Formats: sequence, structure tokens, C-alpha cells
Amino acid sequence: MLQNLLFSVNMSLPLFLLLGLGYVLTRKGMFSDDYVARTTNLVYYVMLPAKLFLDISATDLTTAFEPKYVGVTVAGVILQFLLAWACGDLLCREKSKQSAFAHACFRGNFAYLGMALLQNIYNSDVVPTTAVILAVVLPLYNIQGVILMTTKEGEGGVHVGKILLGILKNPMVLAILAGLPFAYFQVQLPYVVTKSLSYLQVATSTMALLVVGASIKLDAIREDLGLLLRVAGVKLVVMPAIWGVLAVLAGLTTEQTVTLTIVGAMPAAVNVYIITDKMGGDGRTACGAVVVTHLVSLFTMTGVVFLLRTVGLI
Repeated sequence: MLQNLLFSVNMSLPLFLLLGLGYVLTRKGMFSDDYVARTTNLVYYVMLPAKLFLDISATDLTTAFEPKYVGVTVAGVILQFLLAWACGDLLCREKSKQSAFAHACFRGNFAYLGMALLQNIYNSDVVPTTAVILAVVLPLYNIQGVILMTTKEGEGGVHVGKILLGILKNPMVLAILAGLPFAYFQVQLPYVVTKSLSYLQVATSTMALLVVGASIKLDAIREDLGLLLRVAGVKLVVMPAIWGVLAVLAGLTTEQTVTLTIVGAMPAAVNVYIITDKMGGDGRTACGAVVVTHLVSLFTMTGVVFLLRTVGLI
């Protein structure tokens, strides 16, 4: 039992130490708001796509995109979205805050935090099962976010064309699409390209965690702490349980089950605040949800890893 607990702490604590470092450096004035914004763009538009391209190009597609795994993933995303919407209506009395509540309950920070955690768990820079999450789940998050905010905040009809165009223009999606032909035809990338991209691959998780930590603003949680803790309960406890049970019932492999459980266990993504605020929702509640779920996930993520380790999935 103690060995499993130490393993769990060792997997999650390094991630939060980097988050904490990003927060401290910002408070000390070493990271300005402009620097954080520019570095976030660097990670989003350059470093993360470079890592994804390199990962996908070397992936065994028959394993990564196994039909049953893809089907369970899509079903899980839809189920999670519907549950988050219902929780927003049932657990949040103020109608003006319901869209922010629901949004924070389903949209997790997998690209920055989840991938880093899985790399720690499997002691590898490449985890094949993450390809489906990046190619399927993250684009669906975008679609679901627009549907939720458009419906809840009355911003007009859902423009399917704009949503699809936005997904196709997403740098992560473009990187995945660019890497697929190399993986399918098993084309070996030149050493110079592989080595250059590997430098970015190694640095991606570090920079991503630092900028997420730098973006944390504790003053966003002074109001509505009870509401934000309810968001954390749904996002960090209920969602990973649903994903884990769904994966086990479907008979997925241990790595697929662990990956989907980690998807559910992620704290609310920074995009929850950005999209909610831009589309007329309660930006302050969304920002608070991002902060609180990240803080609480220090304990819940360790608990999830401990549980997965105890039942023999890790």
C-alpha cells in the first residue's frame, strides 16, 4: 500500500512543483503577463504541434486507432458532456453561472497536464493511446463548448461550418494530420528533422506546465468557493470514475483504460475561461473553476493514480 502511494506521489508531484514554480516566478515579477501570453502562443502554435507530429509519425496506427477504443472514447466524450450540462443545471442555482459551471465540468487540461502525467507513468515521451485523445477528444471539446455557450447564453445559432473550419485550423489537429501519412506508410523521418523536433518534444511539457502555473490567479476564488468546489467534485471525482468504469466494461486494454481515466481526471482547461468569457458567460466563475480544479487536482490526481496502481492497471 505504501509503495503504491509513493509511486502515485512521485508521478503527480513533479507536475505540480512546476506549476508552483510558474506561479512563484510570476508573483516575483520574472514572468510578466506579456511573457506568459507569448510563451503560451509558443507552446500552442510551435512546441506542442512539433511534439504531436513527431509522436504521430512514429505511432503504430493499428494500435493507436483501434476501432473499439475510438468508439468508447467518442461515447465517453458525449456522455461526459451531457452529464456536465445536467450538473450545471442542477448544482448551480444562478442561471448566469450555469454555462461556466458545465463548461468546467467536461473540458479538461489533457494537452498540457494529462500527457505529461502519462509520460511519467509509462516513463516514455511517446504514449500511443494519447493520439486518439488529441485527434478526437480535443476537437469534440471545441464543438461541445460552442454548442453549450451558444445555447446557454443565447448568442445565436450554431454555425457548423465555422466550428469545422476552426477545428481544421487548430495547430494540434494540423500536426496530427501531417504526421498520419508518415505513420501509415512507415516513412522514416530524416535524422536532422527527428533530432530537431526531439528538442522541442522534450521541452514541451516543461514549458506548458510553467505557463499554466503562471496563469493561476488566486483572487479568482475568493467568491463562490462552495460553487467552485462543487465543480471540482464533478470534474475530478465523478468524471474519472465514469471514464474508468466505461473503459473496464468495454474490455479495453490497461493502457487504454488508464489513458481514458486520466482524461476524466484532468482539471478544467484554461480554454474554459477563454471561451466562456468570449461567448458571454460568467468569466470570473470560469476562471475560478480553472484555478480551484488545478489546486484540488494535486490530491485527486494522486488518488486516481494510486487507485489505478492498486487495482493493477499501472
